[in-house]
Amino acid sequence: MGHPPRGCLIESPSDLNGQRVQEINNVDSLSTFVQSPLFSRLSVVLGGLIVVGLFWWRAGSIHTVLDRLWRLVAGKADVHDPVLKSLLLESRDIEKFQFIYRLKVETMVDVHKLAAWMETRGVGMARLQKIRRWVDVTSAEVVSQPPRHYVRSHCVFGCMAMLTILGISQLAASHDAYLQMRTSKVWFKTDAVTVKAPLEGWSFNLAKCQDDRTKLANLTGFNASETNAICNAFKDDRLKALVNETVKWQAWTGIVGMLIAIFVAIINILAAGAAHEALRLRKRLYPAGVGGNGSDVKRTN
Repeated sequence: MGHPPRGCLIESPSDLNGQRVQEINNVDSLSTFVQSPLFSRLSVVLGGLIVVGLFWWRAGSIHTVLDRLWRLVAGKADVHDPVLKSLLLESRDIEKFQFIYRLKVETMVDVHKLAAWMETRGVGMARLQKIRRWVDVTSAEVVSQPPRHYVRSHCVFGCMAMLTILGISQLAASHDAYLQMRTSKVWFKTDAVTVKAPLEGWSFNLAKCQDDRTKLANLTGFNASETNAICNAFKDDRLKALVNETVKWQAWTGIVGMLIAIFVAIINILAAGAAHEALRLRKRLYPAGVGGNGSDVKRTN
């Protein structure tokens, strides 16, 4: 029996059997937990927190939720002070506006100002929602100017993310395991039949192990013990077990990486599209530039 490759963790049959037993125990315990009343309660709490978080993210505050909680605890006791009552109603209206349209406003005066501006300028709510990142009701122009090169830079980031998706997809779909020796730090890939350089610069199999292993070490960069370990692992299929486990791990890692890269690509493409739309709208609204008409549009710092 040869020694396993240094830098590669190969489990013995007893270890694998113990792991399988542990996996079965984990499944049983998970099934028991899912069927327990505790899981039902936790799922309700978690679902409630997710809903509250979504509401907070869209509305910008949770005054309405807290008002419902107050009524649940204190009953239908209403506010009698007219100023406080008006303030609570205004907060509720602002939250509803922000939840539906995702446009940031501070007071109902801002809402009225925005409505009047939209009517005067002939701009629809749907268009403002697309460029909400650049809508500032407190400014004179309402639609802010995106920074220079903003659109181009986010397009570049989006393209880089898409290229990353292509690269990660190759890793996720690969039948080769990508490994590294601990001592020599040499990377290689293998399908348990052939060991190759990551970029196919060199390769060898069991047949070449019968030749001079010193030449193999010089070719690959492995040290002598690593070369012997790889060649011995070819003979007793221990390398195959390692490859199977590593390929599964690579597939799951690749899927997670692709999802992250897809998210980054979408975010950057949408950001670039919104900024481009804001520039187009500003070009229509202010053809002479900011402050060009000398009347209701003022230059802001």
